[in-house]
Amino acid sequence: MALPLVWLADALRAAGLTVVETDGWRERTATSGPQPAPVGVLEHHTATPASRENPAPSVQLCIDGRPDLAGPLCHAVIGFDGVVHMIAAGRANHAGEAKASGPNPEGDGNTLYVGFEWDYQGVDQGPSPEQYSAALKATRAVLDHLGRPMDAARGHKETSTTGKIDPGHVDMDRFRADLGNKDQEDQMTPDQDAILRRLEQELLGPRGPNGEIQGWHTEVGPRTVVAMLVDLVNTVVGKQQAPQIPAQAGAADPEAIKKAFQAMPPDQAAPLLAELVRIQQARQLTPEQHAAQQPQQ
Repeated sequence: MALPLVWLADALRAAGLTVVETDGWRERTATSGPQPAPVGVLEHHTATPASRENPAPSVQLCIDGRPDLAGPLCHAVIGFDGVVHMIAAGRANHAGEAKASGPNPEGDGNTLYVGFEWDYQGVDQGPSPEQYSAALKATRAVLDHLGRPMDAARGHKETSTTGKIDPGHVDMDRFRADLGNKDQEDQMTPDQDAILRRLEQELLGPRGPNGEIQGWHTEVGPRTVVAMLVDLVNTVVGKQQAPQIPAQAGAADPEAIKKAFQAMPPDQAAPLLAELVRIQQARQLTPEQHAAQQPQQ
């Protein structure tokens, strides 16, 4: 008798995702309870560091389980490169007891949800742009197949009765909003979408455990590139407008700004410096504007 989620790989491929079918996934199921009758999708992170060189290190763990929890541990693993690895078509031990969340009821989370594990560490590491985009497509495909609303996508941190934090660095309200922006997403290629999300991270820094903007950690505290640009521009403008006022301590202090630049890694400082050059070029007067400002003889 076929397990209830054997349709999952085909649905994900139809959504444009690259899918890897692990051996035996169509017959793989946990024996800890009833088979899934899902009403939603639950998002997790694996808590394992991943990279583009090793994008899915947790696949075998999700198949085999841990000493304290039998496998399978999810229905699919979404790698750091956006590739989806199929794990199980039956019950998976990924959710535990679930409290009511959004339109989904409380109960046995392993019955109520299709479980996606995003393969990344989750505390010091957030998901990659490719991974986030793949999770959107995979989640939307499942909810469309189930005939469920986009609000039926939940994070484990929203359903857990034991204080889980996954998926870390993901704002689930924003994730659900992005699920509803399919038309806008379809206008971008995957490369464009990945570039957009990398730019956001460069400007705002990696997000906190609940998706909050927290900036880059520097010697003068957490700062986003945008905030530092504002500080720098305000300092320049302030000096031009009131040169007699000494520089204030803190963000407007040139030495503090210099210290912040020195504390930033080169890959963070470079886009900031490029933006400063662009701003300065934009502020240069044209010959006509310069002539108009000269006192009339």
